[in-house]
Amino acid sequence: MKVQKAAVIGAGAMGSGIAQVLSQAGIEVLLKDVEQSYVDKGLANIKRMYDSRVKKEVLTQAEADELFAQIKGTTSYDGFNNVDIVIEAALEQIEIKLDIFKHLDSICPSRTILATNTSALSISEIGSATKRADKVVGMHFFNPAQTMKLVEVIPGIRTATETVQTALELCRQLHKTPVRVKECPGFLVNRLLFPYMNEACYVLQEGNVTPEEVDNAVVEFGMPMGPFTLFDMTGIDICAHVNEFLYGEYGPRFEPAPLLKKMMEAKQLGQKTGAGFYVHDKNQPAKKGEPKQVNPKLQELIAQANKLMQKQGKSPKKFDALRVILPMFNESVYAIQEGVVEPADVDVAMQYGCGMTRGLLTLAGERGLDRCLAELVEYQERLGERFRPSWLLRKLVRGGMKDFANLEPAPAAVR
Repeated sequence: MKVQKAAVIGAGAMGSGIAQVLSQAGIEVLLKDVEQSYVDKGLANIKRMYDSRVKKEVLTQAEADELFAQIKGTTSYDGFNNVDIVIEAALEQIEIKLDIFKHLDSICPSRTILATNTSALSISEIGSATKRADKVVGMHFFNPAQTMKLVEVIPGIRTATETVQTALELCRQLHKTPVRVKECPGFLVNRLLFPYMNEACYVLQEGNVTPEEVDNAVVEFGMPMGPFTLFDMTGIDICAHVNEFLYGEYGPRFEPAPLLKKMMEAKQLGQKTGAGFYVHDKNQPAKKGEPKQVNPKLQELIAQANKLMQKQGKSPKKFDALRVILPMFNESVYAIQEGVVEPADVDVAMQYGCGMTRGLLTLAGERGLDRCLAELVEYQERLGERFRPSWLLRKLVRGGMKDFANLEPAPAAVR
């Protein structure tokens, strides 16, 4: 099915970005929110996006006006009886999403696909609120949706193959790069990102490096920004909440660093509070290349965090970027092991989802799987279960595999 008419629920930053991308592909869009002021703000945001494209001479004014006219704002569900797809981008609360999908199921035609932009909630649970779970799918756009290329397409346990194909085709129609991801907590990118961010906090607790030294090392490795810059930009409370959720789902590999708890207790939450790992001026991050000022409260918070740890392991070697990159690499192998994603899609997802210029699985090609395994084992012996290698990594090394190049795709039944 080719999508010609769509609706987006939620006119915030994500919803308005998704609506803009749909309209630029020539798709008619209904943009809905609960209050007219929210709708107006979303439309104004989209207008700014088009004005920017005109200024950059990507579009003429006439073209921008024509595309913007494809979007109609609304506070009602009028017109939802004639759309091919609804993309929900409401608040990240399961109760709200279940209510929305139950209502959509009652008013949308049977052919309509119901997609959710959730970054973590269960697609299967959302689908269970409808009588069309076969037409419910996750389409996780990345922020800002109008510029980020990746979309994680996540089927629920009852999602039909035809629904997934339509979602993938729509992503390509929008000039996005879709990656199919089997439903699991955190999906793919967030699942891989948080072991890296959490481990950076453990590194900091050891007291041998500064936040800026860690950030600089991982940027040199190939990340677009360091973990502490990302923590402060996203909000330490939000990151801690996600990490706690993943810990509850996956266990010891995601055991939260005590420093996160202390940062939250002290209300040192990043840019939004004026201080996190760094001090921020007027809620703004330091400009690229500009020296960052470390939060003067950080050392005391680190000391308090270390008192919470029953046993403080020590790194077997001087800090380098691999200390925080290897947990991310290892988690990608766990995801491959579980059939969550194809090996070829891991580096694609991390490149387009979080801006990595050097793929995780290139580690295998550069260092060899045997060396990656040996380093994980070495860290595990000193630092514990956070570094336990996946059994697939052990199996590949025992079988003489050097990288993932010749690994056969998972059978279709488990993809």
